[in-house]
Amino acid sequence: MTEQTQQLNRVAATAKEAILDFIKQRLTASDGTNGAFTADGTNGVFTADQLRFYVNNNVVGGVSPSSADRVLRQLRQSGKLDYAVINRGKSIYRALPLGTTHA
Repeated sequence: MTEQTQQLNRVAATAKEAILDFIKQRLTASDGTNGAFTADGTNGVFTADQLRFYVNNNVVGGVSPSSADRVLRQLRQSGKLDYAVINRGKSIYRALPLGTTHA
């Protein structure tokens, strides 16, 4: 196991619950409550900055700004959550229920 993998696993252990909670909130927000970004009127949309802010404020001691992004991808790869990239340049995503087919 590389040092980079060890570091990601360490950070994931502390940040994953906050990220899973954040995504759950996005999936249950129906009309922009809970701080969901709903500029286009849809449910589950969020920015990378919103995710980072949430994780930093809900993990004791905080985490590096880029850690939330890496752990989000790791959780998706392991099948714990799903999301679609809405706008890569603006870092806008949509949380999706597991098993959702998306283009």
